[in-house]
Amino acid sequence: MSVHVLIPARDEGPRVGATVHAVQRVLAGARVLVIDGGSQDDTAERAVSAGASVIAQRGTGYAGALLTGYRALQATDASQVVQLDADGQHPADAAPRLLALLGDGRHLVTASRQGTGSGGQWSRRAGNRALASLVQAMTGTRLHDVTSGFWAMDRYALDLLALHMPADCADANIRILAVRLGLGPVEVPVAMSARASGRSMHDGWHGLANFGTSLRRAVQAGRAITSSQDRGDARG
Repeated sequence: MSVHVLIPARDEGPRVGATVHAVQRVLAGARVLVIDGGSQDDTAERAVSAGASVIAQRGTGYAGALLTGYRALQATDASQVVQLDADGQHPADAAPRLLALLGDGRHLVTASRQGTGSGGQWSRRAGNRALASLVQAMTGTRLHDVTSGFWAMDRYALDLLALHMPADCADANIRILAVRLGLGPVEVPVAMSARASGRSMHDGWHGLANFGTSLRRAVQAGRAITSSQDRGDARG
């Protein structure tokens, strides 16, 4: 079984090395791939110095970074993948817990801030609650933290997300997509830190724009579920 770690990063030079080292300490032997999203600092150099492989992102934004990574990992022997952010928010120590839940129909496991006292800024909490309610309405599946980027997946999920994930958004819509694809998404409570510095995509005006994109993409994913179910009913 080959475990690979995917870390999207942009201008995370002061933090990416520590994140790579933390992953290597917890997941001995795992191969670490950093996707550099056009950094203006020394993110790529520090990641390489820490022992990671680095490739340049194709496309733009967070979803573009993930798609770049997924498609690169398809060319490897990866059987399981952990993805986490480079900014230190996601504790590498929790990665084995996520990986342990894969199997028995669970192809995607996500870390959740629910119940850990680490929900982030009020704007993020409010946006997450709204999106989580939409995910439940669209799928009947109750998930609590639909904006977390700390996931574990098996090869089956990797291949399907690489094929079906849109290039402009990757949070609530991915949960809906995962249900539609039969990935059986489940959550694990994980306390997460706040960013030490820099800006999250969920903060401020940028966060509002991201919420709007998330909402639109979640509705589109939900409609795709309804359409596929209607086609199935017609065939039945």
